[in-house]
Amino acid sequence: MSKSPRRTYRTGLSREIVVDAAVALTVERGLDGWSMRDLTAYLDTSLSVIYHHVGDKERVCASVVDRIYAGMNLAVDESDWRTLLHDVLTLMIDHLARYPGVASWLLRNGPQTELLLPLLDVGVTRMLEAGWGDEAAIAYSFAFNTCLGAIALGDLDVSDPDSGLVGLGRMLESHPSTGSGAAQMQWMVARFTGDVADRAAARQEYCRYTLDRILDGLEARLSEIVSAGSAPR
Repeated sequence: MSKSPRRTYRTGLSREIVVDAAVALTVERGLDGWSMRDLTAYLDTSLSVIYHHVGDKERVCASVVDRIYAGMNLAVDESDWRTLLHDVLTLMIDHLARYPGVASWLLRNGPQTELLLPLLDVGVTRMLEAGWGDEAAIAYSFAFNTCLGAIALGDLDVSDPDSGLVGLGRMLESHPSTGSGAAQMQWMVARFTGDVADRAAARQEYCRYTLDRILDGLEARLSEIVSAGSAPR
């Protein structure tokens, strides 16, 4: 990757340029795959300049997440909780796949970025309006965190021949006498360990399947709450 033009300390730098560089490094290496030293080298500047414009690594990462979420143009005006979650999380599944490590960061840190607060407020409000009661925030967080976990799984390296899905695939291939269940698993593993395009398609399908089953389960739980006549405490 080519670096930005050479600069002398703060000359020509701004918060936006620093975050732009951090986003570029995230696309290339993942959010956890670059250091502040890498960022200063990319910008050809000093660590003190990064601190002056943005802050430490966690502040830079939070700014990267904000920038990425701003690019999603999330709609928060849906009146139905399930439609809102489906639309937002589907968009998140497609968008975050391009930025490795962001899903894991959100799992570790939660929605601590300013751009996520309106979505959090509207989403939980829709859950309350639907009758979720004291389970509203828990159910909403469950949907988000489970989807984030599925996305984060897709960021893992599957190239190691002795571990992960590749290792499982080799083990299944070495036992040809196994039944239809193992054969089905072998088919799935092959999709997740194929070429780049096949892996991306398999990850997207898996995440969308996860989302649909989450929403089905939440719908069933809401029916139980409504049937009981009041939200449990």
